[in-house]
Amino acid sequence: MADAAHSSTGSLTAARARLAQVPGARYWAAVGLVLASLGVRLLLDPIVAAGYGYTCFYPAVILSAYWLGGRPGLLAAGLSTAIVFNFLGPTPFSFWIDGRGLVSLGFFLVSSLLLIHVLSTIRERLNTLTTKHAQVEALAIGQAELFRDHAQRTTDHLQLISAILQLRAREEADPMVSRVLSNAASRTLMISRTHREFSGGADRRIPFEAFARKLVEVASARGGLPSGRVSISGGSLDLPLEQATSLGLVLLEYLNALKPQQAAAALAITLDESGRERSLNLTVTEGEAPRPTDVSLFEAVTEQLGGRMLITRGTAGAGVRITFPAELQPAADWRPVAVSLH
Repeated sequence: MADAAHSSTGSLTAARARLAQVPGARYWAAVGLVLASLGVRLLLDPIVAAGYGYTCFYPAVILSAYWLGGRPGLLAAGLSTAIVFNFLGPTPFSFWIDGRGLVSLGFFLVSSLLLIHVLSTIRERLNTLTTKHAQVEALAIGQAELFRDHAQRTTDHLQLISAILQLRAREEADPMVSRVLSNAASRTLMISRTHREFSGGADRRIPFEAFARKLVEVASARGGLPSGRVSISGGSLDLPLEQATSLGLVLLEYLNALKPQQAAAALAITLDESGRERSLNLTVTEGEAPRPTDVSLFEAVTEQLGGRMLITRGTAGAGVRITFPAELQPAADWRPVAVSLH
């Protein structure tokens, strides 16, 4: 019901907008409403009581005032008066000598003016309310987009922090410190996922090819490997937003590592699926595979994905291969550390 009402309101608004673009269209529309009322009056003439009948013309005045504005409403009222008194009375032009006709005329004019005033005021208030509502809605949408962008950035940063903490926990020799870091990584990842759920992106999936192509364009615009030297293949595979964020960090880091030799290098980016595992392959097809400037980032991302990584260097065909489960892995279990103050 609400959708139907909203649709009819939208259609009416669109019709008003089209009329406003045609000079004099509102007044011709008012004349059309009066003529339609006249047609109804003539159709009902055999069963309408004799005398001055204005009843059939009130809809023309009301609709003109509400749909078209105050001045078209006045035109409809004046045209209706002229038609009734000059042509629909007991005899033509009889309103000049019939007192009852003058009373009917007065009542019709006063009531029409009141209707036009009230409906024009309502129409003006509704137009003002519609304009303010549109402004508030635009502001709310803008604020929501800003909040969503901020929430997404915060979530991505927390995810990266969690990966780094997990890597440091694996490298830490002290078991107690390693456990503390693992707990911190698990908590941070849970906070990141909760934040993503709150911002509405928990179930969002990203088409890999479009995502990788956009990253390559961004890196190329900032002086990285030219997009024409990069081939991307992923079929119709898509990624959960959390995995796309992790792999996006790896891809950008590798593209940046290719900068010193970008004139001769060519890179193939592929995402393969085998059973319940997927593999991201960054293969240098021309030139020499670079050494990523921050290998720990690759290791941290691989650790968080629950996968394994292989880096090969040297001639063409070398690169990076990260194999990981297709589904998101649960956060590591917390292992509380018993601390005694005594």
